[in-house]
Amino acid sequence: MKLLFSYLILVSTLASNAVAQSVRDGTATRFSDTILPLLQEYCQRCHNEENAKSGIRVDNLTANPPDDQLFVWKDLLKQIADESMPPEGEKSLPAEKRKILANAIRQEMVEAMSKNQQKNGSIRRLTVSQYRNTLRDLLEIDENVAAILPPDGVSKDGFANNGQVMGLTPLQLEYYFEIAEKAIDLCMVDEKETPVIQNFRVDLGAKINRDPCPDKLILGADSLLLKNEDFVVTELALPRKFEYVPFKMRTAYEFIEGYAGNDTVRGWRKYDSLYHSVFACMRGSHGYPKGEAYEVVPNGLLLRPAIPSSEIFGQSSTYGPRANFKISLRELPEQGNFRVKVKAAKIADALLLDDAVTTIESSESIVVIPGEGDNGSESMFVIPDPGIYQVDLHYNSKKSNPEKGEGERTYEKPKGANSENVRLILNGANYVRQLSKNRHQEKSNRKENPSGLGKAFMQIRLPSGTSKLQIVSNERTSVEQIVFTRIADESKSGREFTTFEKRVPWIGVHMGLRRDCGSTLLPVSPPQPVSNKEVTEFVFEGAINNFPSPFVEKGNVNYLAGIREIGIRNEYTDGRDIPRLLIQSVEFEGPLLEDWPPTAHRNIFIDSENRSNPPIYAQEILRRFMTRAFRRPVGENELAMIEQVWSRSYSESNHFPQSIKDALVVVLTSPQFLFLIEKSQTPEPENLEPHELASKLAYFLWNGPPDSRILDEAEANRLHQNLELEIDRMLVDPKFRNFIEDFASQWLLLEKFDFLEIDDKRFPNLTRDLRLQLRTEPLHFLHYLVEKNLPLSNIIRSDFLMANDSVASYYGLGENSETGFGFAPIQHGKVHLGGLLAQPSILAGLSDGRESNPVKRGAWFARKIIAEPPDDPPPNVPELNKDDHQNLSLRRRLELHRDQEGCAKCHLGIDPWGVPFEGFDASGVWKKEPTDTQSSLPDGNKVKDFEAFRDYLIEKRMERVVFSFLKHLATYATGRSLSYNEINMLEEESIKLTKQPLGTKDLIRWMIKSDLFLKK
Repeated sequence: MKLLFSYLILVSTLASNAVAQSVRDGTATRFSDTILPLLQEYCQRCHNEENAKSGIRVDNLTANPPDDQLFVWKDLLKQIADESMPPEGEKSLPAEKRKILANAIRQEMVEAMSKNQQKNGSIRRLTVSQYRNTLRDLLEIDENVAAILPPDGVSKDGFANNGQVMGLTPLQLEYYFEIAEKAIDLCMVDEKETPVIQNFRVDLGAKINRDPCPDKLILGADSLLLKNEDFVVTELALPRKFEYVPFKMRTAYEFIEGYAGNDTVRGWRKYDSLYHSVFACMRGSHGYPKGEAYEVVPNGLLLRPAIPSSEIFGQSSTYGPRANFKISLRELPEQGNFRVKVKAAKIADALLLDDAVTTIESSESIVVIPGEGDNGSESMFVIPDPGIYQVDLHYNSKKSNPEKGEGERTYEKPKGANSENVRLILNGANYVRQLSKNRHQEKSNRKENPSGLGKAFMQIRLPSGTSKLQIVSNERTSVEQIVFTRIADESKSGREFTTFEKRVPWIGVHMGLRRDCGSTLLPVSPPQPVSNKEVTEFVFEGAINNFPSPFVEKGNVNYLAGIREIGIRNEYTDGRDIPRLLIQSVEFEGPLLEDWPPTAHRNIFIDSENRSNPPIYAQEILRRFMTRAFRRPVGENELAMIEQVWSRSYSESNHFPQSIKDALVVVLTSPQFLFLIEKSQTPEPENLEPHELASKLAYFLWNGPPDSRILDEAEANRLHQNLELEIDRMLVDPKFRNFIEDFASQWLLLEKFDFLEIDDKRFPNLTRDLRLQLRTEPLHFLHYLVEKNLPLSNIIRSDFLMANDSVASYYGLGENSETGFGFAPIQHGKVHLGGLLAQPSILAGLSDGRESNPVKRGAWFARKIIAEPPDDPPPNVPELNKDDHQNLSLRRRLELHRDQEGCAKCHLGIDPWGVPFEGFDASGVWKKEPTDTQSSLPDGNKVKDFEAFRDYLIEKRMERVVFSFLKHLATYATGRSLSYNEINMLEEESIKLTKQPLGTKDLIRWMIKSDLFLKK
C-alpha cells in the first residue's frame, strides 16, 4: 500500500512537472519568437546596458520573468499601450505590431503572476531598537547597553527592519558578545554581600541652615552659588526589609587647583565639610529678561521658566538655560536605577507687565506712599474689595540734567548699566522688575503729576483687608507713589490675568555632568505638570548609566573634577508668562533596591528546591531563560547544547554564577535570540505557527518582544482564534508608541528634519528646543488617528492639529492651547493647516534650510503618500547654478532643469506634486506673500492651489493614499519588500476599502488579518 501511494505521488509529481515545463516552453517560445525581436528592433537602442534611458533596460528581460522583473514589464506594457514609446524621432512601431507586442507581454505577465509564489519562511535580525527593547524586557534592566551598536541600514522601501539589508558582520557579533556580558553583569550580584544605597535630601529655604559651611567655596566660571545658609543637605536611612549599608558621602578633601570666579586658584587647600561634596547653584541663569530668574524664599526656591539658549560656543551662553538650578555633587552610584523626588508647588503669582503696558488710575485707585529711607520702611494700606489689581510705580529721578531745561527730568544710569531693578515686597512676597533702558521715555498719565515718570509694574490678585508693602530701589531712583487700581474680571486685562493664573508650570529633572564651559544634562523622564498650590511630591526615575558622566583619572586634585549634576527646571514652553514654580526639596535614592537580591538577579537565579544540586538547578535556570529569550518553548537539543557550555565552564571554574553567565552569554548571542525566524515545511504558503505569530505581532505593534499573555495564548493554541482581541489590547498598550515612533519616523522620513541645518537668521523661531517638539507632532497625530479610529483622509486634511503650547505657538495658535507639554487636538480654523502634508517637521525636512524645495517635496509625496515613486535619477546630472538663475521664477528654474538630458521624464512625475507645497517656506510655515501654487498634475488634473490639491486627493486619489499606507504598513510589518502579486492585491483591495467607512485602526486590523501577515 505504501509502495502504491509513493508511486501515485511520483506520477502526480512528474505530470505536474511536465505541465509546468510545457508552460515554460510555451512562454519561452512566445518570448523568443514574438517579444524579443520587437524589443530589439524598436526599444533596445535606447534601453540597454550602456544607454539605459530613464533607468530602463530591456536587453536583460527574460522569459518566465522573475518577480522583480514584473515591475519593468508592467511599465513597459503601459508605455506601449499608451503609445508613449517609442518617442518621436525614433522608429515608429506600427499599430498591428504594437497590438501583438502588448498582447504577448500581457500574456507573459498573467502566466508569471498565476504561478504559485514559493515560500521558504524568513529570517531577519532584530533591529537595534528591537534588540534594545528585547534586552530590557528580558533582563528587566533599563540601562541602554546597546548604544555601541552601529545604526541599521535602510532598504529601498525606507525601513530599517528589512531582512535583505540586515546582515550580521563579525564586528557586530563582537558587539553582541560585549553587550551580553555587560548586561548579565548588571543583573547579577553576590547574594552574600551587603548592598550599599545612597539616599540624601536637599531642603531649600531662606536661612534654613543653622550651621552653614564657613568656607568660601571655589565655584568655577560664570556660577551663581546658592548661599549655604539657604539649603541643607541631609543623608538619610531608608526603611528596608533587608540589611544594607547607607552610603556616606566623603567630607575631607585636599585640592591643589580650582577656580574662584574666573580666576584660577593654585595651592594646596584642605576642606572638611559635606558641603564640599554637595552644593547648589544657578549657573548660567543671570540676565533674565523680566523679573528675577530665581528667588530664595522662606519655604523654598522660586524658579521662572528655563529659557533655552542655543548653546553655540562662542556665540551664546554655553551654561544652559535661564533659570538653571542644579545640585552639584561628587559621588553617585556607578550603576543601577535611581529615583529623584522633588517636592514642588505652583504659587499664586503676580504677572509682571511688559514695557508696552501703560499705567492706569481711577478715582477709586489706592495710592501708597513708600516709607522713608533708601530702601523704605514698611507701609500699611487697606484693600477694600478682593480682586485683580494693577500695580503702577510713579517716581522721579533724583538727578536733573540742566542741559535739558528746567523741569525736564532724565534718568542718569550708572556707567555700563542697561537697566536697574525695583523690588516690591508685598505681603512678604518679592516682585522684581527691570526699569527700561530709556527711562526718559516713560511718562506718567497722572494729571496731577504730568512731569513725573510712571511704570506699569504688575497685576496681582489681592484679598480684602490690610496689606503690607515695602519698596527697594536703586539709589538713583525715587519711587514716590505706588498705585493699586482694580481691574474688572470681565475686562480684557482681567481675562488675560485669569488665563495667566490658570497656566501650569511643568517640572523637569535632568542628570549629567559639569564642564568648565557649562554642563551636559539629559532629561530623566518627561516633564510633569504642577497644578497644585499645595506642596506635592513628583517622582522621576532613570538608569544612571544612560546619562553623561565624568571620566577623570584616579586621584585628580582639581576642585571641580568629576562633578555630577542633578538639574531641576521650570520647563520652558512657548514663552508665555506662567506662575513661578516653588521647589521645596530634592531627594536622591540609588540604586533602587526594594528587595535583596534585586529582581533582575532573581529572574535569573529562580527559587528552586534544587539549589544544592548544580546540574539540575542549572538546567532549570537555562530552560526558563531560554524559553523567554527564544520567545517559544525551547527544544531539548537546544537545551542540551547550552547545558554543555555551562558544564564545561563549571568544571573549569567551580563557580556556579560564572558558569551560568557564560551559558547565558551564548544564549544572548544565538540566532534564536538575535533573529526572528519563521520556518516553512514546504514551498507552499503556510500559516504561521502560534509562537511565530506571537513574535511577529509583538515586534510589529510594540517593536519589542511578546509579553506573557501573548505567549500563553500561543502555547494554548488560542492566538489565531483570539487574534482580534489581542490586536485591540496591544493597540491601547503604552508600548504601541514604540510602533508609532519607529514606523512613522521611517515612513515619513522624519530623520531629514533631525539633520536639517536651518538658516537661523531667516528662521529664528525654529530653535533647537522647538524642533524637538515639532519632531513629535506627526507621531502624536498618527497615534490619535489610531486611538480614535479616525479616517485615513485626515492625513491629507484635518480640521484639527495635535499640538502642545510650543507647537501651537509656532502655528500662530498659541492662545488656543493651554496644555503645556501635553499634546492635544485643537481646532485650527485655517484652510492651509491640518494633516500630515502641512506639518513643519515634514516640510522643513524637505527643504535645504533656506529655501523651499518642490522637487524634494514632490518626490517625497509621490513615494510616501500615493506610492507612485519616480525613477531614480540618472547618474551625473548637473545641478542648476543658483547664482546664474537667482532672478528667475521657480517655474522657469524647474523648466531649465527639466531641459537637461535625462531629466524631463522623471521630473514630470515629481515637480507637479511638489509645486502645491510652495505656499510653505523652508521652515514649514505658510508664506505671508502670495505664491503661485497652481499645478498641472501628472494624470492631467489641474489644481489652482494647495487647498484644491488636497480636495483633489480626497475626492479622486484617496484609494491611492489608502494603498500607500497599507503598502508601507505591510512592508514594515513583514520586514521585507512586497512581491508583485502582493502589491497588485493591495491595489485592488484598497479600492474596496476606500469605499467602506473604515478608520485608521481598522486598516491596521485588516492588514494583520490578511494573508500578507498571517502566511509564511
